[in-house]
Amino acid sequence: MSNCTTQYLPSYTVGVDAYRAVPQVVGAARVAVIGGRKALAAASDRLTAALEGSDVSVTGTFWYGGKAAYSCVEELCSRPEVAEADAIFVVGGGKAVDTCKIVAHRLAKPLYTFPTIASNCSPVSCISIMYNEDGSFKEIVQLHEPPAHCFIDTQVIAEAPEMYLWAGIGDTIAKYYEVVFSMRGDSPSYGPVLGQAISCMCNRPLIGCALEAYEDCKNNRVSDALTHAALNIVVSTGLVSGLVGVDYNSALAHALFYGLTTIPSIERDHCHGEVVSYGVLVQLVMDKDSEQLDFLMPLYRKLGLPTCLADLGLTVEDDFDEALAATEVNQELRHVPYPVTRDLIWQAILGLEDASKACDVPASPAPVLPEE
Repeated sequence: MSNCTTQYLPSYTVGVDAYRAVPQVVGAARVAVIGGRKALAAASDRLTAALEGSDVSVTGTFWYGGKAAYSCVEELCSRPEVAEADAIFVVGGGKAVDTCKIVAHRLAKPLYTFPTIASNCSPVSCISIMYNEDGSFKEIVQLHEPPAHCFIDTQVIAEAPEMYLWAGIGDTIAKYYEVVFSMRGDSPSYGPVLGQAISCMCNRPLIGCALEAYEDCKNNRVSDALTHAALNIVVSTGLVSGLVGVDYNSALAHALFYGLTTIPSIERDHCHGEVVSYGVLVQLVMDKDSEQLDFLMPLYRKLGLPTCLADLGLTVEDDFDEALAATEVNQELRHVPYPVTRDLIWQAILGLEDASKACDVPASPAPVLPEE
């Protein structure tokens, strides 16, 4: 048995001219371009201009299917223009990227990612989150290495609906709190320790620029704050994910999100990072960490992130049995410092209801999810 460890770290290009680096990074290749419809519309002109006169040619451009489900993977793999390409370019958000990660893995092709929104770390991470046809969580697929390269065009990010950056901020805050919680009491090796150190970028450095970055995105303005936020959302979290491994990557915040996807309105009306950010507060209440809860609550209110069930369109009278059962058995809770039961989670949800009522910081309105 081998006694060595190989660690693949993500690479990226960032800036308003990020796509200009594509020919140099990719080299001569025939590529299939796959993505979301709105994402392709937002980025195609910039990508086409960057490829003009280069040795990169496009075999075809395809919609990813609208959901990170295996039916979409199979449909894309069956297309000759995809199967016969040298590489795959994926343009869009997390579900498009996660779908194409599985496509690239099955076809043994390099994947290059072009995030058009800064909402999560999928463009640089080694995992793919897959869903059932009804939108409920199915599984997390662990891959051997991250995408070959990520091209982050900050102008495209700035012009995207601000809700995605808003949700990305919420998702990124979770990375710090979940890693620290799941690693408690352990003596991990170098990689996870490095990952935990990087996760600090997902806390105060991100929080320090979050409000400014959000305002800049509202105004479609590229700024240092927006770039800093986007890099933390996409790159810092992806680095942490790859370094800490399966045991330490997430905890209750993500497990609760996956459990809540059993409620149709959550998947339909809310972003991943939005719901995950709520789960961070639930985790802090459960862990009796009032200091960090008091630290985060004002930021949440100023940003309009959810601090209670009503912010997610839910009430304590709703039926949470299936959601709590799915949360309790979710793989993100397999390695935590103490047993996390459905009763413990529910009591934390109720405790957060009280804490939210006690907070005297006025709540800003949440952004509206763009129509499909």
